[in-house]
Amino acid sequence: MKKVLSLVLALACVLSLSVAAFALDINTIYNSDGEVSEDVGTGYKADFKGGEIKADPVIPKSTIYVPMGADMDDLLSTEGAGKLGDIEEVRLKELVDTDLFKFSVDKDEGAKLIESIKVKDDYRLGGNARTAYLVISFKDVTDTDEHKATGTIEFKAKKNKDSGFEAGSTTKTGSASTWSKDDKFTVDYTFWVSNDPVKNDDNPGVGDRVYFDPDKNDTNVLVWGDDRAALKFESDDDAKKFYARLSTSNMSDIYAEYGDPVDADLWFYDFVGHPTVPATSKATLTLGIPWDDDDDYTPDPENCFIYEVDADGYLVDVTSKFSYSEDDQEIPGWSIRTRQLGTYIVSDTELDVTVDEPETSEPADVETPTNNGKDIPNTGSSDMVNVALVAAVVSLAAAGAVAFRKVK
Repeated sequence: MKKVLSLVLALACVLSLSVAAFALDINTIYNSDGEVSEDVGTGYKADFKGGEIKADPVIPKSTIYVPMGADMDDLLSTEGAGKLGDIEEVRLKELVDTDLFKFSVDKDEGAKLIESIKVKDDYRLGGNARTAYLVISFKDVTDTDEHKATGTIEFKAKKNKDSGFEAGSTTKTGSASTWSKDDKFTVDYTFWVSNDPVKNDDNPGVGDRVYFDPDKNDTNVLVWGDDRAALKFESDDDAKKFYARLSTSNMSDIYAEYGDPVDADLWFYDFVGHPTVPATSKATLTLGIPWDDDDDYTPDPENCFIYEVDADGYLVDVTSKFSYSEDDQEIPGWSIRTRQLGTYIVSDTELDVTVDEPETSEPADVETPTNNGKDIPNTGSSDMVNVALVAAVVSLAAAGAVAFRKVK
């Protein structure tokens, strides 16, 4: 058995070594797995050699990989680009060499939309050939607008370089690269950052960054994921778009505070941003059954508890506001009539959501002195000083008189 296992492992290693790298399309935008990015729309231009990168739209909170060349030896030239300044040509491995060029980014419009722009060099992305990439990460946006981000990516020469030689040495580079100190290679970028629109009867995935554009004067229905949640409402002629992302990620702090103490199973429904639904009357929100029928454990949905996270982060029991049905609504689940989508938690066990009131210390009992029918003298501070002085004078006088008697 051990010999067979060793043979299988050896064959796996040989096969893995023999797999050839896939051809790289330098005019394509990739994701971290080396696949064509689905976070970028069809309106893009990835032309690093030509000095321009465009994408419309780009999904917020995404990271894209833009190839800078077919491989590390790719030769970049000024021909047709007009972006290299006085540099006639440069190999990619030279351009990303931090001893030769300084990399910087000049953000212009929409600077806050860009999380970071970095260079990742001599890197094999997925099964593609080794090359260098611009790795561009975007920040999150939770609205229905389009946002424009523009700027310039710059590689600035740190030193002179003579034709055919490494900068400051006599080592041949294999190219006729020549540049002077402060010569620049620049790439302009333009990105339109926006969430994906969805329409009536669409079915966005759980976690998708989408906004809902409802049909006016009509019944609108939206179902997330595999019947994880559904929304139904009537709209008027002024129905506005709203951010409609559903996150079902576990909230570890909620689990630690509420779920773990009673060994509860929790399922989360977080409508990010808690949007208001543009309905003529209250909308019907249904939280779908979060487990599969063939799961090892499936609680009785009619005996589950539902909680909502309030503005202070505490859980509020809203079980009585929901009604369970298998066929009365768009999907089986727990339904509520509401104008605003919140953050909800379904639990198979009742949770202790009692909020402890802060302790307040009672003032100590102070015994009030009584005068026993006599007037209480003025006890002001200045009077007390006067009384003390008089007592001191009387005491000294008495002491003096005693001393005088003894002398006589």
